[in-house]
Parts: sequence; structure tokens; C-alpha cells
Amino acid sequence: MRLRIGMTDNFEEEALQLLAIHHSERFRRVSNRYPRRVAEAYAGDLAEALADTDEEVAARVRDWERSQGLEVRDWEAIGRAERDES
Repeated sequence: MRLRIGMTDNFEEEALQLLAIHHSERFRRVSNRYPRRVAEAYAGDLAEALADTDEEVAARVRDWERSQGLEVRDWEAIGRAERDES
């Protein structure tokens, strides 16, 4: 029984790692810091963020930034500047 629990834990850990990698790869295309902001806006629910469209994610991030009293950022422009794409 102990082996089975360990196997389940390893499977879940691997699944979470893959989810985090996919999240990072998808949203880092926008900006290097965007994956973290997306995770904050989704309260850490990376699967939900990945299930939403880019437009839905951007709206959620924008709404979250406003709700936190933060400056609403143009993440695509930030990404272009990071990549030096004037």
C-alpha cells in the first residue's frame, strides 16, 4: 500500500510539474513576467488559466490588477520591449 501511495504522489507531482512548465511556456510568449501575473490573477489555478483563451486570460489579469489597485499593464508591449521588438 505504501508503494501505491508513493506512486500516486509521484504521478501527481509530475503532473503538476508538467502543468507548471506548460503554463510558463504559454504565457512567457507574452512577457517574461506574465506567467506569474497570470498565476496571481487565477489564484494559482494554472489549469483554469490554461483552459481559457488568451483574450479571457488578458481580461482576467486586467481585472485582477484593477482589483488589487495595481497599474493595469500592457503585457504584450512589455514583452515586445523585452524582446527589443520596437
